[in-house]
Amino acid sequence: MLVPASQPYRWSFVHIVPSGWSADEAAIRAGTARSDAGRSFLVTQWEYEADRLEGYDQDLGGVRLRHAEAADESELLAVLREWRLPPAGFDYSWDTVEPA
Repeated sequence: MLVPASQPYRWSFVHIVPSGWSADEAAIRAGTARSDAGRSFLVTQWEYEADRLEGYDQDLGGVRLRHAEAADESELLAVLREWRLPPAGFDYSWDTVEPA
């Protein structure tokens, strides 16, 4: 999904980071799936200068535009609705130019 940026020469990205990563890693090592209805999420929108997305200094010029915490999936969906970002429009991070 193309997230609107504030200027034509900037690119904007939304990071959605779930909580409980250490428990997820343990489940992966055990070869099982892990479900957590109470999983919380950190949602952050970042904006970068487009010409810095290649190379090693990607964070130079990076700006955090907004940040939210969602206590569960329903709150995550509410944040995305408020920000006008439909969930179906997201790509996996490895399929974007987003800085790591």
